[in-house]
Amino acid sequence: MPPPSDANLRYKIIDECLTNIYKPFPTMDHLKYTIERELKTSVSTATIQKDIAQMKKGEDEGGYNAPIKFKRSNQGYYYDFVKFPDFTIQSLSLNEKEFETIALAASVLQQFKGIKVNDSYNHAIDKLFSSLNIKKTDKDKTSVNAIQPEETTYMRGMEHFETLVTSIRNKIPVSFIHYSYDKKLFKSIIIHPYLIKESNKRWYLVGYSEEHNELRYFGLDRIYDPILIDKKFIENRDEDIRSLFDNKIGLTNIKSDKETVEPEKIKLWVSNKMANYIKSMPLHKSQTYREYDGEGEIIVTIQVVPTTELISLIMSYSEHMTLISPRWLCKRIEHKLNDSLLKYTKSLGHE
Repeated sequence: MPPPSDANLRYKIIDECLTNIYKPFPTMDHLKYTIERELKTSVSTATIQKDIAQMKKGEDEGGYNAPIKFKRSNQGYYYDFVKFPDFTIQSLSLNEKEFETIALAASVLQQFKGIKVNDSYNHAIDKLFSSLNIKKTDKDKTSVNAIQPEETTYMRGMEHFETLVTSIRNKIPVSFIHYSYDKKLFKSIIIHPYLIKESNKRWYLVGYSEEHNELRYFGLDRIYDPILIDKKFIENRDEDIRSLFDNKIGLTNIKSDKETVEPEKIKLWVSNKMANYIKSMPLHKSQTYREYDGEGEIIVTIQVVPTTELISLIMSYSEHMTLISPRWLCKRIEHKLNDSLLKYTKSLGHE
């Protein structure tokens, strides 16, 4: 279990004492006095002893591999600088502007602690706060609260994040049980994973599926009991895996009458009320636009692979956006709108 932020703050103070050349071999009493003075709270000798033991542990155990020794003649502690010259747990050397920038970034990272991806991720954030000497006082809370990104909530399957990242980094196939929301069935799957991709607030594992004999996406929320398996890894040799998403909004392709799925020119009418929003935050990096009339309406063009997420995006803008072409995609949206209208008509009929 990783230590809380207060422990990391104590580590930093202990580190400062051990690297202070003007007061070598700090005693336990000196460490206790300094910590209590800096943190303005009482701390026991046993707690400091545990802190020192934790600092000496390896990084895989949440420590720093700190070469802390005890000198009996001085009854004090020291770093073994003979074997580890200039050792310190603080490796950041920043000017004031850089410090403010990193502190702001750390405040944003702090928002992600609630996601509970893995304790090691939370510990990494705590260590960053500690190394920057960011203590959670009322003043610091004001700094953190200066930015409020969209809330990141826990999603089932995120507890497997580290296992899946390990399988990708070390090129090890992974086996897991996959649950299909549509078919309501569990199925054993073996994947040769290449990437973990976020789309529309959901995370997906991208890799070669032995079951489907092709590249597939699997939502982490539908993955159960992943295990790394001893099997030859199948490399992705066709293309850069990240480039697969360059010409998409979302993940799920919509197949038209064409045999292959390729980017198409998507033309959209946008109302004058929405035009400036679309100009300032493009739908896609390929976006271009032209003025439609003198009232502020625009015609937007993007070059993307049609996806279900694209349809959802267009429909989400309601009366402020209309698809002009391609015609086959217009018919898909028309069908969805008619289906929704029918459902609302039936719902109102039951009142």
